[in-house]
Amino acid sequence: MILKGPRVSIRPVEWKDLSTICSWWNDPIVMREVRAEKFKPTLEQIQQSWPTWRDPSPYEYHEFIICLGGKSVGEIGYVFESIDQETASVDIKIGDSSLWGQGLGTEAMMLLIAYLFNHVKACRITAQPGDWNKRSMRLFEKCGFIETKREWVPASDVFDGGIGVTMALVREHFNTVAK
Repeated sequence: MILKGPRVSIRPVEWKDLSTICSWWNDPIVMREVRAEKFKPTLEQIQQSWPTWRDPSPYEYHEFIICLGGKSVGEIGYVFESIDQETASVDIKIGDSSLWGQGLGTEAMMLLIAYLFNHVKACRITAQPGDWNKRSMRLFEKCGFIETKREWVPASDVFDGGIGVTMALVREHFNTVAK
């Protein structure tokens, strides 16, 4: 799968991308946005995910790279929340903070949403940004997501804890937003 928009494209993760993903996941500015500053994976740990990313089952996380021209600038992906494949949960990160606020994430997310609704036939898509991450919440709102729940998410060995916001989008609402 390769999805192309006016400025960005989305393609499957390749082995050569793993060191770039590692640099994003170890960038304190990037990881502060998702309150995961404790998360400091090594390249070897990320490489262990490679078999799943290369050939995910329908119920595993599908990881993709966001490209601007020929440059990898972020990651985006989805996983189905249930075996019926009706609800997909999405995630996105622009790994190059100098590109934040330029609409690249919104464009990439719109490409992924259209793919999930039109080709994978998902009926509903959810996202879980933190309430502190206003940029991420705006991205999902621009794509048509609406807030459905707020709840405290406790700290873990990866996540620093905070208020999580569940946002949802149904196919019918997206069709009106995308027009």
